Amino acid sequence: MESRSAEGRKGLSSANDSRSLVAADLFDRIAQYYDVLHEDVDYAAQCSTLATVFAGSLHRQPASVLDLGCGTGSHARILAERGYRVTGIDSSAAMLRVARAKARGRQHLAFVRADMRRFDLGRTFDAIVCMDGAYTHLLTERDLLAHLRAVRRHLRPGGVYVFEFAQALKAETEGPGWIYREGPPRIVWLYDLAFDRRRHLVTARNRFFALEGDRVRRTFVGTYATRVTSVPALRRLVARAGMRIVRVGSTGGARLRRLRRDDPLPMAVAKR
Repeated sequence: MESRSAEGRKGLSSANDSRSLVAADLFDRIAQYYDVLHEDVDYAAQCSTLATVFAGSLHRQPASVLDLGCGTGSHARILAERGYRVTGIDSSAAMLRVARAKARGRQHLAFVRADMRRFDLGRTFDAIVCMDGAYTHLLTERDLLAHLRAVRRHLRPGGVYVFEFAQALKAETEGPGWIYREGPPRIVWLYDLAFDRRRHLVTARNRFFALEGDRVRRTFVGTYATRVTSVPALRRLVARAGMRIVRVGSTGGARLRRLRRDDPLPMAVAKR
């Protein structure tokens, strides 16, 4: 796969990489192509990082994990293979169809269609995760607080919430860029990014094309936004939801490292 983007945020891999309520139509349309667009992502290594964070944050190995914004279920499937009982939720029906197909015949793995702001599963979990920037699609402080309070309700006492967020950078990426995959299927994704500093939003205008041979199989044209958050603002929001940030860092290898100020998508760890 080849890609080009403005300097700063790397293409759509940070702020514009995941499922959301705002971008639900986009991800419903491209669900069958999502995994090939992310074929270079090392999901196993990311799950190893999650396991390391669990070990350092909990008194015992978590038995149950809730995966928020699970998309096509790549993290959920690997975590289930490693012995966790995993429930994944996502707002996109098409992404969940792919996730369920990939999980067919596997144990300790279930998927539910739900809103990240208002989900109610009627149970609690040892750990909750939110990966691939899904958290960044909560665009307002009201949405963020609703989401974090729902997370708190679903965490067992002492439970841990591990999530990636879009860190506010010194200079946000703006301007045109593209993602190109040779195929098959051949994919062209053109986008133009604009940053609204007052509202903390990165807006992407998208044109997506999936081609097989000389035929266009899928197209999407639309605009959606993602939210960037400073670390101090993140700490305040999490505290208002009744939790506390215990660590923020950059991922590298199988552990969480010192936060890099140029990291567009770092990881935060919160506890009840």
